[in-house]
Amino acid sequence: MEKHLGITFSNKNLLKRALTHSSFAFEMGMDAREVYERLEFLGDAILNFVITDFIFYRFPRFNEGELAKFRANLVNSEVLAKVAQGIGLGEFIFMGKGAELTGGRERTSILADCFEAVLGAIYLDQDLSVVREFILKNFKDMIFEQTLKEFSDFKTALQEYTIEKLGAVPEYQITREEGPVHERIFHVEVLVQGKILGKGMGRSKKKAEQRAAQEALETLRRETDD
Repeated sequence: MEKHLGITFSNKNLLKRALTHSSFAFEMGMDAREVYERLEFLGDAILNFVITDFIFYRFPRFNEGELAKFRANLVNSEVLAKVAQGIGLGEFIFMGKGAELTGGRERTSILADCFEAVLGAIYLDQDLSVVREFILKNFKDMIFEQTLKEFSDFKTALQEYTIEKLGAVPEYQITREEGPVHERIFHVEVLVQGKILGKGMGRSKKKAEQRAAQEALETLRRETDD
């Protein structure tokens, strides 16, 4: 599990507890306090704080309601279970035979709860900066997808990003037009600070610009990941 997380624990008992389901504790006659519920409680609070802090500064134009909606679409059982599956969390859970036979390792609620417990364990074993980095690393795709949903189009999303991160507004240039007048195809490039970040084509200038902006966003995301 440490390899999957990319984190080495000083106190491995914390990680073990974060991975221990109540069904396993019951079958093994363990103390009920040795299961993940308390760590889940802590991890839930940490996750909400990290995501809230990130989107608060990332989207300065969002009001309280918009921020709450954005967070709710990121911090929910379905998303947490998806992230947990992405790091292979299910196979490492200490689980009773009954729970396992009924599909416990793939159950959304268990995966989500266990993921939050792991966050709590990381926080206690390391510190807030480590758990913050881990959360944002594993949520970056969801944040990106949710960003696009919140905005009306790729052009708006690109402009919001470049203004905040680069202090610049994207510029669109038509590089070529082809085809008959009634079936015109437009080719567009989008530049930020003089650098071409995306290209697109479409049967209207608007569609071509949207596709160029989409490619530019993907380019910026790859650069950010690198």
